[in-house]
Amino acid sequence: MNVLNGIDVLPGMYGKIVGRRKIALVTGSANIDSAGQPTYEVVRRLAGRRLQAIWSLQHGFFVDKQDNMVPSPSFHWSMADVEVRSLYGERLLPAPEWLEGIDALLVDPFDVGVRVYTFVNHLAMLLRFLSGRGIEVIVLDRPDPLNGRDLEGNVARPDHFSIVAQLPVPMRHGLSAGEYLSFALSYYNLDVRLTVVKARGWSRRDYFPGDWTLPSPNMPSFATALVYPGAVLLEGTDLSEGRGTTRPFELAGAPYVDPFRLAGELQRLKLPGARFVPVFFKPEFSKHAGRVCGGVLTQVLDPGRFRSFQAYYELIRLTARLHPEKFKWKLPPYEFEFKRPPIDMICGSELIRTAIEKNTPFAGIRNGIEREIGAYAESVRPFLLYP
Repeated sequence: MNVLNGIDVLPGMYGKIVGRRKIALVTGSANIDSAGQPTYEVVRRLAGRRLQAIWSLQHGFFVDKQDNMVPSPSFHWSMADVEVRSLYGERLLPAPEWLEGIDALLVDPFDVGVRVYTFVNHLAMLLRFLSGRGIEVIVLDRPDPLNGRDLEGNVARPDHFSIVAQLPVPMRHGLSAGEYLSFALSYYNLDVRLTVVKARGWSRRDYFPGDWTLPSPNMPSFATALVYPGAVLLEGTDLSEGRGTTRPFELAGAPYVDPFRLAGELQRLKLPGARFVPVFFKPEFSKHAGRVCGGVLTQVLDPGRFRSFQAYYELIRLTARLHPEKFKWKLPPYEFEFKRPPIDMICGSELIRTAIEKNTPFAGIRNGIEREIGAYAESVRPFLLYP
């Protein structure tokens, strides 16, 4: 059976779920249905003039902003004759006037199964803002591309919550967008009517690379998502995460890195499911722009065995050990946090940074992380929508 996303299911039940209510649509221009039609176009045909506005998230409606903390303006989109309101501009939550005349929000988030990917966290913030305001939120669900069973990374702690961590979930969380937001509704005890239009034909054991376009500028392919649960840690360091190249997050390095030593050390760890190829690359923008970097290309050979969080933890730890005088953590700000180290915001705690600073191999923190994951898995069980 082919997998159908919520946007594929919506037309057959639009009258029952939405009816003649006035709506705002939260989506990006790259989101599509299984036939390749943009979400906004499908909804525009269904809603007609009752589509009051489109609300956009990080990277902008046109997915044109390359990095974090790069605001997008609100504007009138003349081609579709609709107002596009930016939730990642001068403000992160709606202005009061945005809610005037709105009966419901229709939400089509493209999540990649990783807590740091801001879209579903931002929507959790939006749910908190809407609590008690009488506006229904209708989620057009999509499967977790990385499957719904394999979990990785430590669980974010409440004192480190931010736009990259709104819930106590691990880095690779194993939830669909609808499940994530259902958990948020319960965790914060919110007064919001939440309806999830479930995907069809997806099982938790399945990876889902389908219907991939360009959900954000540096998430160009499913291959990127496979490495992202660990590769996103690079954002908290002075290592290039491959932004400014055609292989973001698959490439990692810096001008001071000896690629052959680093690749050799990684290969000696015999990490399952991947190999690490010594390479040189030159980012055209972002960290080390215009400079040749030494580093590695992570090639995932067996997604089912590969554990990205462990792999990139070790990559960063080994780089810090091999180049102790040059390796540095990135300084704030990061995603509107101006005091804590970005690596702590990304990881949702100080655990990973302090362990790397002590040169602790991943085996030294694995048991603690697995205990956290076990408790998390039990806490979200009531909100799982798929077998």
